[in-house]
Amino acid sequence: MGWSERGKREMQGMLLPVIVCVCFIASSLLFLVQMIVKSEEENITDLYNAANQTRTALLKQIEGDWQTLEGLSVSLQSLANIRTDELMEILADVNDKNTFIRMGYADASGQGEMVDLAGNIETISIAEAAFFQRAMEGEKSISMTFEDSNSAGGYVNYFAARVLNSDGETEGVLCAVHATNVLRSIIDMPLLKNSGYSDILNESGDFVIISKPSMAETALSSNQEAITERIREEDSGSFTVKDEKGRKYMVTVLPLIEGQWYQVSTVPVAVLRSSYIETARGIMAIILAACVLFIWLISSQRRMAAENQKTLMKLAYSDSLTGMRNYDGFKKDAEQFLAEQELSACLIWYADFKNFKFINDVLGYEEGDRLLSMVAEYLKMVESPDCMSCRIAADNFTGIMRCREDEGLARGHKEILDYLKQSGMENFPFLEIPLGVYRLKESDRGQTVDVLVNYANMAHKTAKEKNGSAFVYYDDEIRKKTLEDSTLEAEAEPAIRNGEFRLYMQPKVDIQNGNRICGAEVLVRWQNPRLGLIPPGRFIPLFEKSDLIIKLDRYMFEQACIWLKSYLDGGGRPVNIAVNVSKVGIFQPGFVEYYAAVKKKYGIPDHMLELEFTENILAVDTELFSDLVIKLRKEGFLCSLDDFGSGYSSLNLLKDLPVDALKLDILFFRKSRDVRRERIVVSNFINMAKQLNITTIAEGVEEEDTVEFLQNADCDVIQGYIFAKPMPKEEFEAMLGGTDHLAMNHNEQGN
Repeated sequence: MGWSERGKREMQGMLLPVIVCVCFIASSLLFLVQMIVKSEEENITDLYNAANQTRTALLKQIEGDWQTLEGLSVSLQSLANIRTDELMEILADVNDKNTFIRMGYADASGQGEMVDLAGNIETISIAEAAFFQRAMEGEKSISMTFEDSNSAGGYVNYFAARVLNSDGETEGVLCAVHATNVLRSIIDMPLLKNSGYSDILNESGDFVIISKPSMAETALSSNQEAITERIREEDSGSFTVKDEKGRKYMVTVLPLIEGQWYQVSTVPVAVLRSSYIETARGIMAIILAACVLFIWLISSQRRMAAENQKTLMKLAYSDSLTGMRNYDGFKKDAEQFLAEQELSACLIWYADFKNFKFINDVLGYEEGDRLLSMVAEYLKMVESPDCMSCRIAADNFTGIMRCREDEGLARGHKEILDYLKQSGMENFPFLEIPLGVYRLKESDRGQTVDVLVNYANMAHKTAKEKNGSAFVYYDDEIRKKTLEDSTLEAEAEPAIRNGEFRLYMQPKVDIQNGNRICGAEVLVRWQNPRLGLIPPGRFIPLFEKSDLIIKLDRYMFEQACIWLKSYLDGGGRPVNIAVNVSKVGIFQPGFVEYYAAVKKKYGIPDHMLELEFTENILAVDTELFSDLVIKLRKEGFLCSLDDFGSGYSSLNLLKDLPVDALKLDILFFRKSRDVRRERIVVSNFINMAKQLNITTIAEGVEEEDTVEFLQNADCDVIQGYIFAKPMPKEEFEAMLGGTDHLAMNHNEQGN
């Protein structure tokens, strides 16, 4: 039984190579057939070209003879009353200068005389001759081949052209006799490998001139009806005929004298095919040898493939870094797993590390890889028939398990954190693993693994927004939020067109000059007809996933320019207006040109508009960012770097960044365990920026003692709830009109 199954598998394994071999033979035979067909077509073309060369030589000879006759007939027209003896003298003289053997003249009744090269004159009567009758009707006429009565064994053809009188009426016919051997010498020249010859037939298919070496006379005679049909149809194409012995000939019919003579060229088909038949046999032998070799190679390869199959499967479905299952392998195994399970007892989880990029950047990629390998080691250790997992990419992991009780998942979540701490990661207390979970339902049967994992990932994104190593189940709220996100994205462009995005401004206060209002940062709020006023934190992260953020950036910039122009035209004092630009927007083609054009359109003076860039832009391309800032400054813009110190920036970058201002991140002003050390760092940073002629702006300030400290540290500007919260543009304009200075809000705090 075991041998039978193995034999069946081996037979099945050989089936594909056999099919491939058969297909190879079939395609090779098809190629051979196509080659033969092409060769046949080339043979037809070659025969036609060779026959046409013979025809050209014949026509050259015939046309030359006719031109002689026609020229002489025109000359005779002017000699209306010439005597017969005088005419014979003229013809004898002309005959000495051409290839004719006799020349003569017959009147309209067909009676006349001819003179030969020796001057001998004979009387002729040709009234019944077909060539005479055609000539009398004005045709170029040439006769059949006749035995020459004046030369034993000789054959001749008569050429005839009519002679007109002075009134244009037919007077008679000028005749010339041509030795048939002159034309036969042309058609005796062999065609195509010295195996083909030409013959001349009349319109009825009768032979006029037969080439001496022709071997196709019997074939042409036995196919006279078919050849006559071709002549009648004036078909110059090639066709095949057989002689009485069954030998095939390829035939081409070409007209020589329309309605009179036709050149029929023939070549034995066997001769034409001899070259490519040998080639075809050789190719067929090579094909058969190749098939044998192919089958042998396939058999050898199958043996090797059987040995390497497990290795190949491992490479295809395992992660190169951790050695655990990759996502492709997971999908394959999970489909089979789910098909065998009660879905309501199963769940899918999705997890990663918070701030994993920080681990790579600060601790190094080797440490990051070590952490990933430890997670994989734990997941492989706990894998069982009831659960499986994989690494998707980077620090993203997913898994599926049979688990009816939620406590089992919570316990497993805690165990992996404990495992990491006990495996050499105890020095990293900040490690957090947010977990998203999707509990399957029977209605999910038939869904793809990708869709189910995506549900868990949606929950995972919510878990990442929470503190610590939270885990969140996918529920209707998450689904609702996802749908709401999609709705907001769909409503965004119409909202921009309808002006639903409102201009808000948060004043910036010069704390070194009596808390004077020196400008404002432009902020955005969405006045949605359906949801009311939407804060930016709800829609900005969504827009940053697409080019919607670019459209919003440019819309808000233009709205800021419109307001600033209106404010200045109304007599307002100059203030600095800062507008945010997203990371996506700055690298768009034509970025500088667009912003410069809008500034110019509204006539905004130089150094009043400030473009704010978040400092995470430095992670993309610091050099390119610096080049763009230089171009913007040439166009009259001020440029500032927002959230400086929050992640990607370092003091080392300050020497290379041509910015006008730095906004210190709010993290600088959160109370730490050692306020003195914190303030030493901030003071020295502000002092260094001063020496580089960079304005310092502290944002998010909420405490009076922080304001006092910053003032003493020589910080230039504060933007925060301690002075004013973001407000509609109308309120900000009213504030500017009412006062130049702001007092601190003792009870106002933002969030």
